[in-house]
Amino acid sequence: MTKSRNRDVNALTNKVKNFIMSEGATLVGITSVRTLSKAPKGHRPTDFLPAAKSVISIGLRMNKSSILHLPKTTREYKEEYDVANLKLNTLAWETIRFLEGLRYQALAIPASPPYDEKKNFGDMSHKHAAVASGLGKFGLNNLILTSNHGPYVRFVTVITDAELSTDEPLTENICLREKCSKCVKACPVGALDNSRYDAFEGWRIDKKKCQEYLNVVSGGSVCGLCIKACPVGKR
Repeated sequence: MTKSRNRDVNALTNKVKNFIMSEGATLVGITSVRTLSKAPKGHRPTDFLPAAKSVISIGLRMNKSSILHLPKTTREYKEEYDVANLKLNTLAWETIRFLEGLRYQALAIPASPPYDEKKNFGDMSHKHAAVASGLGKFGLNNLILTSNHGPYVRFVTVITDAELSTDEPLTENICLREKCSKCVKACPVGALDNSRYDAFEGWRIDKKKCQEYLNVVSGGSVCGLCIKACPVGKR
Protein backbone atom coordinates (compact mmCIF):
# COMPACT_ATOMS: atom_id res chain seq x y z
CA MET A 1 0.00 0.00 0.00
CA THR A 2 1.42 3.40 -1.00
CA LYS A 3 1.83 6.15 1.56
CA SER A 4 -0.86 8.22 -0.12
CA ARG A 5 -3.34 5.34 -0.13
CA ASN A 6 -2.45 4.49 3.44
CA ARG A 7 -3.21 8.08 4.48
CA ASP A 8 -6.57 7.90 2.69
CA VAL A 9 -7.46 4.63 4.43
CA ASN A 10 -6.45 6.01 7.83
CA ALA A 11 -8.41 9.20 7.24
CA LEU A 12 -11.53 7.25 6.27
CA THR A 13 -11.12 4.96 9.28
CA ASN A 14 -10.88 7.90 11.68
CA LYS A 15 -13.91 9.51 10.06
CA VAL A 16 -15.97 6.33 10.47
CA LYS A 17 -14.86 5.71 14.07
CA ASN A 18 -15.46 9.31 15.10
CA PHE A 19 -18.93 9.20 13.61
CA ILE A 20 -19.86 5.99 15.44
CA MET A 21 -18.56 7.30 18.76
CA SER A 22 -20.44 10.57 18.26
CA GLU A 23 -23.64 8.53 17.88
CA GLY A 24 -23.21 7.08 21.38
CA ALA A 25 -21.09 3.94 21.03
CA THR A 26 -18.82 2.95 23.92
CA LEU A 27 -16.27 1.02 21.84
CA VAL A 28 -15.42 0.69 18.16
CA GLY A 29 -12.92 -1.68 16.60
CA ILE A 30 -12.17 -2.85 13.08
CA THR A 31 -10.80 -6.06 11.62
CA SER A 32 -10.32 -7.46 8.13
CA VAL A 33 -12.73 -10.03 6.74
CA ARG A 34 -9.73 -12.35 6.44
CA THR A 35 -9.51 -12.75 10.22
CA LEU A 36 -13.02 -14.26 10.25
CA SER A 37 -12.62 -16.43 7.15
CA LYS A 38 -12.42 -19.61 9.25
CA ALA A 39 -15.92 -19.15 10.62
CA PRO A 40 -18.41 -21.92 9.71
CA LYS A 41 -19.59 -21.81 6.12
CA GLY A 42 -22.59 -19.53 5.79
CA HIS A 43 -21.49 -17.43 8.76
CA ARG A 44 -18.58 -15.52 7.22
CA PRO A 45 -18.71 -11.81 6.36
CA THR A 46 -18.39 -12.49 2.62
CA ASP A 47 -21.38 -14.84 2.76
CA PHE A 48 -23.51 -11.75 3.37
CA LEU A 49 -21.55 -9.15 1.43
CA PRO A 50 -19.28 -10.81 -1.17
CA ALA A 51 -17.24 -7.64 -1.76
CA ALA A 52 -16.68 -7.06 1.97
CA LYS A 53 -13.24 -5.93 3.09
CA SER A 54 -13.74 -4.74 6.66
CA VAL A 55 -15.74 -5.70 9.73
CA ILE A 56 -16.68 -3.04 12.26
CA SER A 57 -17.44 -4.14 15.81
CA ILE A 58 -19.49 -1.67 17.86
CA GLY A 59 -19.81 -2.05 21.62
CA LEU A 60 -22.30 -0.46 24.01
CA ARG A 61 -21.88 -0.49 27.78
CA MET A 62 -24.93 -1.72 29.64
CA ASN A 63 -26.25 -0.11 32.81
CA LYS A 64 -25.19 -2.32 35.71
CA SER A 65 -27.78 -1.91 38.45
CA SER A 66 -30.39 -4.31 37.06
CA ILE A 67 -27.66 -6.93 36.61
CA LEU A 68 -26.09 -6.53 40.04
CA HIS A 69 -29.43 -7.19 41.78
CA LEU A 70 -30.37 -10.33 39.86
CA PRO A 71 -32.38 -12.55 40.08
CA LYS A 72 -34.89 -10.22 41.77
CA THR A 73 -34.51 -7.73 38.92
CA THR A 74 -34.91 -10.18 36.02
CA ARG A 75 -37.71 -8.16 34.40
CA GLU A 76 -35.70 -4.99 34.74
CA TYR A 77 -32.63 -6.66 33.25
CA LYS A 78 -34.73 -7.92 30.33
CA GLU A 79 -35.74 -4.32 29.61
CA GLU A 80 -32.08 -3.23 29.81
CA TYR A 81 -31.12 -6.04 27.43
CA ASP A 82 -33.82 -5.15 24.91
CA VAL A 83 -33.10 -1.42 24.95
CA ALA A 84 -29.35 -2.07 24.54
CA ASN A 85 -30.04 -4.24 21.49
CA LEU A 86 -32.31 -1.58 20.04
CA LYS A 87 -29.64 1.09 20.58
CA LEU A 88 -26.99 -1.14 18.99
CA ASN A 89 -29.13 -1.82 15.95
CA THR A 90 -29.77 1.91 15.63
CA LEU A 91 -26.02 2.59 15.85
CA ALA A 92 -25.44 0.02 13.11
CA TRP A 93 -28.19 1.55 10.97
CA GLU A 94 -26.68 5.03 11.31
CA THR A 95 -23.25 3.62 10.45
CA ILE A 96 -24.61 2.02 7.29
CA ARG A 97 -26.32 5.25 6.32
CA PHE A 98 -23.04 7.11 6.88
CA LEU A 99 -21.01 4.65 4.77
CA GLU A 100 -23.57 4.54 1.98
CA GLY A 101 -23.45 8.33 1.94
CA LEU A 102 -19.75 7.92 1.13
CA ARG A 103 -20.67 5.51 -1.69
CA TYR A 104 -19.74 2.30 0.09
CA GLN A 105 -21.85 -0.79 0.69
CA ALA A 106 -22.53 -1.88 4.25
CA LEU A 107 -24.90 -4.10 6.17
CA ALA A 108 -25.43 -5.06 9.79
CA ILE A 109 -25.76 -8.35 11.62
CA PRO A 110 -28.55 -7.59 14.16
CA ALA A 111 -27.50 -7.44 17.81
CA SER A 112 -29.96 -10.15 18.98
CA PRO A 113 -32.32 -11.60 17.91
CA PRO A 114 -32.96 -12.86 15.19
CA TYR A 115 -30.97 -16.07 15.06
CA ASP A 116 -31.43 -19.72 14.18
CA GLU A 117 -33.48 -20.90 17.18
CA LYS A 118 -33.16 -24.59 16.26
CA LYS A 119 -29.36 -24.46 16.21
CA ASN A 120 -29.13 -21.61 18.72
CA PHE A 121 -26.72 -19.98 16.31
CA GLY A 122 -26.38 -16.40 15.09
CA ASP A 123 -25.83 -15.31 11.49
CA MET A 124 -22.32 -14.22 12.47
CA SER A 125 -20.42 -14.16 15.74
CA HIS A 126 -20.40 -10.68 17.30
CA LYS A 127 -18.05 -12.05 19.94
CA HIS A 128 -15.36 -13.23 17.53
CA ALA A 129 -15.65 -9.98 15.58
CA ALA A 130 -15.13 -8.02 18.82
CA VAL A 131 -12.08 -10.08 19.81
CA ALA A 132 -10.53 -9.80 16.33
CA SER A 133 -11.16 -6.03 16.45
CA GLY A 134 -9.26 -5.63 19.71
CA LEU A 135 -12.25 -4.77 21.91
CA GLY A 136 -11.90 -7.64 24.38
CA LYS A 137 -11.19 -11.32 24.99
CA PHE A 138 -13.29 -14.31 25.91
CA GLY A 139 -13.81 -15.05 29.60
CA LEU A 140 -14.60 -18.39 31.21
CA ASN A 141 -18.25 -17.39 30.93
CA ASN A 142 -17.78 -17.28 27.13
CA LEU A 143 -18.70 -13.61 27.21
CA ILE A 144 -16.39 -10.90 25.91
CA LEU A 145 -14.53 -9.18 28.72
CA THR A 146 -13.42 -5.64 27.92
CA SER A 147 -10.58 -3.83 29.66
CA ASN A 148 -12.66 -1.08 31.27
CA HIS A 149 -16.17 -2.52 31.41
CA GLY A 150 -15.69 -6.26 31.87
CA PRO A 151 -18.66 -8.27 30.51
CA TYR A 152 -21.08 -5.31 30.73
CA VAL A 153 -20.87 -4.65 26.98
CA ARG A 154 -23.08 -5.83 24.14
CA PHE A 155 -22.03 -5.79 20.49
CA VAL A 156 -23.32 -5.36 16.97
CA THR A 157 -21.39 -5.94 13.73
CA VAL A 158 -21.29 -3.96 10.50
CA ILE A 159 -19.76 -5.43 7.33
CA THR A 160 -18.57 -3.08 4.58
CA ASP A 161 -16.67 -3.03 1.30
CA ALA A 162 -14.80 0.05 2.51
CA GLU A 163 -11.11 -0.60 3.10
CA LEU A 164 -10.39 0.46 6.68
CA SER A 165 -7.37 0.32 8.98
CA THR A 166 -7.52 -2.66 11.34
CA ASP A 167 -6.98 -2.84 15.10
CA GLU A 168 -4.72 -5.33 16.84
CA PRO A 169 -6.24 -7.95 19.18
CA LEU A 170 -5.66 -7.32 22.88
CA THR A 171 -2.66 -8.97 24.49
CA GLU A 172 -3.46 -8.30 28.15
CA ASN A 173 -5.03 -10.98 30.31
CA ILE A 174 -8.50 -9.91 31.45
CA CYS A 175 -10.19 -13.07 32.73
CA LEU A 176 -8.84 -14.32 36.08
CA ARG A 177 -9.73 -17.89 35.08
CA GLU A 178 -8.97 -20.50 37.77
CA LYS A 179 -8.12 -17.80 40.30
CA CYS A 180 -11.76 -16.78 40.15
CA SER A 181 -14.21 -19.15 38.34
CA LYS A 182 -17.12 -17.29 39.96
CA CYS A 183 -19.13 -17.37 36.73
CA VAL A 184 -18.79 -21.15 36.49
CA LYS A 185 -20.01 -21.58 40.06
CA ALA A 186 -22.86 -19.10 39.56
CA CYS A 187 -24.44 -20.90 36.59
CA PRO A 188 -27.52 -22.69 37.99
CA VAL A 189 -27.40 -25.49 35.40
CA GLY A 190 -23.66 -26.04 34.98
CA ALA A 191 -23.62 -24.78 31.40
CA LEU A 192 -20.10 -23.38 31.84
CA ASP A 193 -18.43 -26.61 32.97
CA ASN A 194 -15.82 -26.91 30.24
CA SER A 195 -12.03 -27.05 30.37
CA ARG A 196 -11.40 -26.13 26.70
CA TYR A 197 -11.22 -22.39 27.30
CA ASP A 198 -9.44 -20.09 24.84
CA ALA A 199 -9.28 -16.31 25.31
CA PHE A 200 -9.24 -15.66 21.55
CA GLU A 201 -11.47 -18.45 20.23
CA GLY A 202 -13.85 -19.02 23.12
CA TRP A 203 -15.64 -22.33 23.37
CA ARG A 204 -19.18 -23.62 23.00
CA ILE A 205 -21.01 -23.54 26.30
CA ASP A 206 -23.81 -26.05 26.85
CA LYS A 207 -26.42 -23.95 25.07
CA LYS A 208 -29.08 -26.63 25.50
CA LYS A 209 -28.82 -26.44 29.29
CA CYS A 210 -28.74 -22.65 29.14
CA GLN A 211 -31.77 -22.41 26.85
CA GLU A 212 -33.79 -24.95 28.82
CA TYR A 213 -33.16 -22.94 31.98
CA LEU A 214 -34.28 -19.73 30.26
CA ASN A 215 -37.42 -21.33 28.83
CA VAL A 216 -38.49 -23.37 31.87
CA VAL A 217 -37.25 -21.43 34.91
CA SER A 218 -37.09 -17.87 33.57
CA GLY A 219 -40.08 -18.17 31.28
CA GLY A 220 -38.11 -17.43 28.12
CA SER A 221 -36.52 -14.35 29.66
CA VAL A 222 -32.85 -13.62 30.35
CA CYS A 223 -30.50 -14.82 33.07
CA GLY A 224 -27.37 -12.66 33.46
CA LEU A 225 -26.02 -14.47 36.53
CA CYS A 226 -22.67 -15.15 34.81
CA ILE A 227 -22.33 -11.41 34.16
CA LYS A 228 -23.22 -10.54 37.75
CA ALA A 229 -20.68 -13.02 39.11
CA CYS A 230 -17.75 -11.62 37.11
CA PRO A 231 -15.58 -9.24 39.17
CA VAL A 232 -14.04 -7.59 36.08
CA GLY A 233 -15.47 -4.16 35.37
CA LYS A 234 -17.83 -4.08 38.34
CA ARG A 235 -16.53 -0.75 39.62
